[in-house]
Amino acid sequence: MIRKKMLISIVGRPNVGKSTFFNRVIGYRKAITEDTPGVTRDRNYGSFDMGGRSFLLVDTGGFSSSEEDGFSSLIMKQIETSLAESAAVIFLLDGKEGVMPADRDISRALRKLHKPIFYVVNKVDSKKREDDLIDFYELGVDRLYTISAAHGLGIGDLLDDVLGSIGGQEHDQEQDIAGTDATKIALVGKPNTGKSSLANCILGSERMIVSDIPGTTRDSVDSQIAYNGRDLVLIDTAGLRKKGKISEKVEEYSVSSAVRSIERADVVNLIVDAAEGPGHQEGSIAHLIVSRGKGLCIVINKWDLVAGEFTRDTYRDMVYERIPHASFAPVVFSSAKMGEGIENILETNLTIYEELSKRISTANLNKAFEEFFARHDISYQKGKQVKIFYASQAKALPPTFILFSNQPRLVPDHYRRYLENSLRQEFGFTGAPIRLVLKKK
Repeated sequence: MIRKKMLISIVGRPNVGKSTFFNRVIGYRKAITEDTPGVTRDRNYGSFDMGGRSFLLVDTGGFSSSEEDGFSSLIMKQIETSLAESAAVIFLLDGKEGVMPADRDISRALRKLHKPIFYVVNKVDSKKREDDLIDFYELGVDRLYTISAAHGLGIGDLLDDVLGSIGGQEHDQEQDIAGTDATKIALVGKPNTGKSSLANCILGSERMIVSDIPGTTRDSVDSQIAYNGRDLVLIDTAGLRKKGKISEKVEEYSVSSAVRSIERADVVNLIVDAAEGPGHQEGSIAHLIVSRGKGLCIVINKWDLVAGEFTRDTYRDMVYERIPHASFAPVVFSSAKMGEGIENILETNLTIYEELSKRISTANLNKAFEEFFARHDISYQKGKQVKIFYASQAKALPPTFILFSNQPRLVPDHYRRYLENSLRQEFGFTGAPIRLVLKKK
């Protein structure tokens, strides 16, 4: 079982600078920071170390009484869950706007928690603004902390007091959520394919906001879990859209965030809506995953909607026909709604990771290549005899092989594909992209 770090939540109404503060503390741009209210919807977790201890900082969605976008009640549920888990709470206020009615509502709600609450006025970067803070004391607070998250002012003193307030609490140490020992698994795909619903099933809790509105998840969100004695980091990403459909700057960032999540992952699950089937965009995402050298698992979600129309074998054949460059990837069928196929996803992911990590001895590799050459030789290319003399595995993750040849530039693409397919038939490498590097002997 993985044990939890001490958790600190950031709360406040929309657009007071929670994500900027979050990024400043954890030291890198992990959350989206835009001036559009309501950008952060899911809880976003980040680790930071201070005083020889590790902590988890949680950036929550903004408190809001508006139901216009259909998200507010979902966001409130996320915030309540986060507060229940927290050892301390940082209540962020806006020094430019002053006290707003929503701030008073939040303050009343926080007083019921019986936990250390730190009232922090953000966007205070001048003496004049400090003089205007007297109105914030009407919230019934003894001390206000003034900071500028954008400029990094006042944050050190705040954190010293926050950590001091929870220093005596019992806590268990947890491995770094992005630690090297954990296998990192990403969920990617077009919007509204059920990525967050699958993540919730895997996590066993409603960590992500789930709704039928495309584009709900905008940040990539990391969660650490233990499965069959293995540490896993689950990365639920924003949906990947075609560039022509990215109308807002925040949506553009979501796409780049998803791409970076692919780069951070070891194994990537390409989630496909069973009712829609794989299309050109899924093919492009699969190509992106393979080109980054990541393990690939194709997950057909919402299988319960089409199970009466297809068999799994016929649907799998259709997937490989439409995404031929992903024919080495296993296809897993799931229904987040029905809770089916979830363990199969994790089992398959762990198998793919083992295949990604596989190493073949030089002796066994060259014995196999001798058989490959005997079955199908290159012979002559452009009037020159082409030979491959021997091979060695340069590295794993992904499996990369160096082939030494007298004419490496003349080895045709179809022969490379033949060698890759032969390697898979001989050694497996299920779900793992294979890289062949031709070098001059």
